[in-house]
Amino acid sequence: MRNIFLLFISLFVLHGCYFSSDPIKSAIKEDEFVRKIIRDKDNYEIQILYTEVSKNNLDQTEFKDFQFQLNDEKYFYPASTIKLPIAIMTLSKINELRAEGSNISLKSKLKLSLINNKKEIIIKDSISSFQNLIADVFLVSDNSASNVLIDFLGYNYFNSSMINAGYKNTYLNHKFNPDPFVDSSWIITTLDNDVISSKENKRNVIAGSNISNLKKGERSLVNGKIINESMDFSLKNRSSLTDMHNIMKNLIYPEITLSKFNLNVEDYDFLRYWMSRFTYEDLGNKYISDDRFFNSYNKFFIHGMDTILKSTDIRVYNKIGQAYGTSTDSAYIKNYKEDVEFFLTATIYTNKNEIINDNIYEYRDTAIPFLSRISKTLYKNLID
Repeated sequence: MRNIFLLFISLFVLHGCYFSSDPIKSAIKEDEFVRKIIRDKDNYEIQILYTEVSKNNLDQTEFKDFQFQLNDEKYFYPASTIKLPIAIMTLSKINELRAEGSNISLKSKLKLSLINNKKEIIIKDSISSFQNLIADVFLVSDNSASNVLIDFLGYNYFNSSMINAGYKNTYLNHKFNPDPFVDSSWIITTLDNDVISSKENKRNVIAGSNISNLKKGERSLVNGKIINESMDFSLKNRSSLTDMHNIMKNLIYPEITLSKFNLNVEDYDFLRYWMSRFTYEDLGNKYISDDRFFNSYNKFFIHGMDTILKSTDIRVYNKIGQAYGTSTDSAYIKNYKEDVEFFLTATIYTNKNEIINDNIYEYRDTAIPFLSRISKTLYKNLID
């Protein structure tokens, strides 16, 4: 009997150690605000993926993954997070065109002409470069720049390329709003007048029957009026937490991840650089002089709503997304001084009045503080 009792106690202790070793659960337990949100985790549609990064005895990098409510078949709107793979595929297509003999690069000057639905030219030969467009995407999540890149890639190219790279849950069906030219098409040419933008016949991707949660809200705001219908997201852009998380791993540690992109060393360096920049590190002064784009703008993890950086020791390589009540951040976070690093991807849905498209969501009060505080606690526990 005594042996059975001791065995029971041993199993209980091991069971307790197992649960206490989950860093996400520990972080939830430690933060009262986070704990309060988690009590209503289903309504907030919270999903979290977290990866600790360490070295083994052979000095090889190892990942240890943890998840909370992860469900890749439960839809959430990716918003601007999908701009990260758009930037990746832009570099991939540049490499393909160069292999075919085109003389273009990230820094090449491009001529951009805009044609509306009536085939009328609205803008003629505006000059930019892929470098400037992608920098704007990462610094301020610029919608217009992202839409130019979509016209360069083409939806079909993007969607097939993501599948080929191993990311079957990520696809594009539409551009980003607000953008005054969202319904128009950009014709992109080199300075030698070679057209390099897409000439495809677009094919829409419809969410599969296995995907749940495609209808959001109890009511919707349509053309200024509230109607008693949910919004159907079956033809909206899509991604999954697993895809986002693995894309981030690939960008930071391409040598040890299974899925591969058609990128060279310089491409990876370029993406990492701009993913980790703060707005005061832009190419010029256009964001520095604009109060809307505070120093930690576009960094939900760690920094949250802080307008003044409390520490520059921590670098957040990330892409956020926020629309239709859903707030998401996917990031690699590293303190180079302390040599601490981890990956974190999380999403939360806030829509108390259950009206979609009215732009009344609890971003500042709930979503951003939740993402900031869960990341800070995970980071603090690694430092400690």
